[in-house]
Amino acid sequence: MTALLLALCLVLVLAVTFSMLLAWQWHALRRWRARHAAGELLCATQAQGYANALSLLHALPAAVIGTDQDGVVHYLNARAAALSGMAPGDGVGAPVTQLLPLFHDGVAVDAARQVRDCVVQQEVLEVARGAVLLRHLDGKRIDVQYSCAPLVQGGAVLLLHDVSARRRAEAQLEFIAHHDGLTGLPNRLHFQIRFEHGIAYARRHQGLLAVLFVDIDRFKAINDSLGHDVGDQVLMEFALRVQQCLRKVDTVARQGGDEFIILLTELHAAQDAERVAEKIVNAIAAPFVIGEYSLTVAASVGVALYPDDDDDVNALIEKADLAMYAAKRRAPGTCLRYSSCMQTQSYSRTIIETALRHALERNEFVLYYQPRMNLGMRAITGVKALLRWKHPELGLMMPLDFLPVLEESALILPVGAWVLATAVEQARSWIARGHPLTVSVSLSARQFYQRDIARHFATALEAAGVPGHCIELEIAAAILIDRNQNCELILQQFRQLGMRISISDFGTGDTSLNYLKRFPADAVRIEKCFIDDLGRPPGPGQDEAGAMVRAIVAMARTLRLRTIASGVENSEQLELLAAMGCDEAFGYFLGRAVEPDGVEALLKSGTPA
Repeated sequence: MTALLLALCLVLVLAVTFSMLLAWQWHALRRWRARHAAGELLCATQAQGYANALSLLHALPAAVIGTDQDGVVHYLNARAAALSGMAPGDGVGAPVTQLLPLFHDGVAVDAARQVRDCVVQQEVLEVARGAVLLRHLDGKRIDVQYSCAPLVQGGAVLLLHDVSARRRAEAQLEFIAHHDGLTGLPNRLHFQIRFEHGIAYARRHQGLLAVLFVDIDRFKAINDSLGHDVGDQVLMEFALRVQQCLRKVDTVARQGGDEFIILLTELHAAQDAERVAEKIVNAIAAPFVIGEYSLTVAASVGVALYPDDDDDVNALIEKADLAMYAAKRRAPGTCLRYSSCMQTQSYSRTIIETALRHALERNEFVLYYQPRMNLGMRAITGVKALLRWKHPELGLMMPLDFLPVLEESALILPVGAWVLATAVEQARSWIARGHPLTVSVSLSARQFYQRDIARHFATALEAAGVPGHCIELEIAAAILIDRNQNCELILQQFRQLGMRISISDFGTGDTSLNYLKRFPADAVRIEKCFIDDLGRPPGPGQDEAGAMVRAIVAMARTLRLRTIASGVENSEQLELLAAMGCDEAFGYFLGRAVEPDGVEALLKSGTPA
């Protein structure tokens, strides 16, 4: 019985032990399965993370290259493969120097050595500018910005950015900052930099350099008459011709408007600069063919030398500018070397310009009148109004001394308005005395294109009570060929006021017969240069003397226009003009410009003054 009880107890113990063992194994199996599932999940997560990292590396807008500590490539993304010009598989295992033929400031870069230095020093190496990659595929030059960083587990990673587009944009901005947008020439800032280099060279070698100041004569007339598009094309052609006259070591820059400055370096003598200036003047003298126009363009050039005239860039430019203006005053289309007396002349010009601003309010301007004879009646039937300036210190000044300064400033508008109002009032005075003279008044381009010019004229005529046919507006032919302005409408408005219109400078510029047919004119003025030929024997191979005058008179008669001869200086010219059928004439032979009282005396005498 006792044995049975012991056996039952043993069985019970074994059963409990076995159940406990089974339970432990079951729990162990669950823990193993849980750990296995977690491991698989971890592996899957790691695999997904790795895949995401690769996707990220491939999507980066930069080239990424992984290497070992010796610079052997273990990884490169698609961007790196494209940048190097190699297939991704070909780059792995290759030395990084072979994969990336880099240059920095023109010197070859040992990329593998940079990787080793980066790993040893455990520092990031960055190269911001000046790095260039030569691509294997086609040898293309690519501007890059790259850096090299050490990895914790050893080796390094290189990051490269293609900055070619940025470099091109920076270069373009740099060019714009230092060059003229129209001609592509250097601007004054760039010129100053080149001058500083040039003068440093001249000082080291005790050499000469020169500054030339070049200005296009009467360029404003081209802009006013033909428009800014034609003017821009003239500037571009002008710049090209000047460049062709210079050496590679010389610099030409656009100062602004129609002004250019030139730096001549490595000169042997002062005469070298003057020869270049003459070469430029001759190159510009050839006609400028711009579309349908063949333009005669001239340039005046001033020359200043280092060290003879000055050693400062601004002072040399200023003195070359003074020389240019002196050349323009002496004879447009010439060159002149700077001399110290030009400083006094420039000072005088400054005084004149300042005094002009007060001349109108101080009533210093006066009008003189030159008589015009009707050749058919042989009587004075009109006068030409001419501006004079009674300067309080310099006395009576002729237009040649101050009119160019006046026309360059906005003062021409109020002074022009005063001229017209005074001429109209004088016409009224003569009419009241029984002398209905036609008064001729010249208009500048700036006046002609002034807003509401016809309304201003109408107001002046109405205020004086003078009929419009007593006033003749003299307009240069060059003003009327500006297609950008509605010249025909302006002339029609003048005609509606009854004012007469005469065209001056016909035949001396680029005006064609078509303009006389198109515009509502009353008369054509024959210029003095043609009148001077009357009575002269023709030279070898020349046409009959006065052939141009005869042609203009015949043409005007066909178009029912009157002809007015200017600059008649002797009786022979007067008689030839009358025989040709010219309608009117004026000049020294018929009478010089006088004050209104002188005109009345001339009318009473009935003979030329």
